Formats: sequence, structure tokens, C-alpha cells
Amino acid sequence: MTRYRVPALLIGFACLYLTVMGFLTGTMVERMRFDARRSSVLSRLTKAEHQVRARLMDLERGGARAGRWDAGSEGTLAEPGR
Repeated sequence: MTRYRVPALLIGFACLYLTVMGFLTGTMVERMRFDARRSSVLSRLTKAEHQVRARLMDLERGGARAGRWDAGSEGTLAEPGR
């Protein structure tokens, strides 16, 4: 009986090792795929944010040049007749 116990333990440890390595490899591959998708979404978000900020700055500059910028507490554009 002891003659079969050592190979059985080695086979058991080898199976456990392969299972753990497979789990870790799968987790690592999933993380890399998720990071690739995440980075593309973040780059699109950053681009959109820059476009919005540039548009807002253009609007502010245009309002200030035309003399329509109301420097009140809210910082809104005043109507042209005021």
C-alpha cells in the first residue's frame, strides 16, 4: 500500500499545481483583455472631455469679446439688450 501512496501524492500535487497555474493564467489573461478595453474607453473619454473644454473656452472667449459676458456671481452670458 505504501508503494502506491508516493506516486498518488505526486500525481495529486501535480494536478493541484496545474489547476492553480491554469486559474492564475486565466485571471491574468482576463485582466489584460479588460485593461485593453478600459484604456480605449478612457482615451475616448479624455478626447471628448478635451473637446468639451475647448468648446466651453471658445464660448467664454466669444462672449467676452462681444462684451456680453456678465461677470456676476453666476458667470452667465447676459442678454444683448442689457
